[in-house]
Amino acid sequence: MSNILRFRRTFRRFGPVIMIALALIMFYATGANTAIGSKGFAEHYETIIGWRTAHPVTSALLFVLLYISIVAISVPGSLWLSVPGGLLFGWFIGGMLSWVAGIIGASAAFLAARAAFDPANNNGTNSRFSRFKAGFERNAFSYIIVLRLMPLPFFVVNSAAGAFHVRLRTFASASAIGLIPASFLFAALGETAGDVLRAGGTLDMRFFQDPKILAVFVGFASLAFLPFILSRFR
Repeated sequence: MSNILRFRRTFRRFGPVIMIALALIMFYATGANTAIGSKGFAEHYETIIGWRTAHPVTSALLFVLLYISIVAISVPGSLWLSVPGGLLFGWFIGGMLSWVAGIIGASAAFLAARAAFDPANNNGTNSRFSRFKAGFERNAFSYIIVLRLMPLPFFVVNSAAGAFHVRLRTFASASAIGLIPASFLFAALGETAGDVLRAGGTLDMRFFQDPKILAVFVGFASLAFLPFILSRFR
């Protein structure tokens, strides 16, 4: 009986992380990364746009579910899905869908990481680790917002917050604030790309000379400095 209880506890702790790892392996093994990447999207652009026009609500729901799944299994560069979101639904709706899906997917990955990490084993002696841990314990909300504004992969922030057992409410609300700029900037990039493709143009170097695109990249550059500005302000 004790062995069964021990197995249940172990599975409850590591099961979600193992399932994420298996899903990530299947994602790449089946070539799904190519199918939903920019190359696959470009090949089926007309078909996808036609289906989205015929089924706007269903396509939006499918996009959100796909986005949640990609973020939850910690696919690198998952935030780039906001680009096709903007192309399909416009910068505002696409940005909103990406923002909501990003919060949900990141929260799912965070819960899996939090279950796997034992807080009793997070007492590292490394000074840099200790400062990082102290930052989360002192003000996790502000810390997560700043990390979300920095160009860090989703899974890094999710795992770090899970390792230090941040509360779900704190993690989700801080992520909601921190994900706003990138979600809408990537969606704006996608909307501009869609305008070019619908006009019969191509996404060559002239695409990056468009004033809208230049404004988007200025926004990304601003994000890189925003954490330092906030730190100085505080």
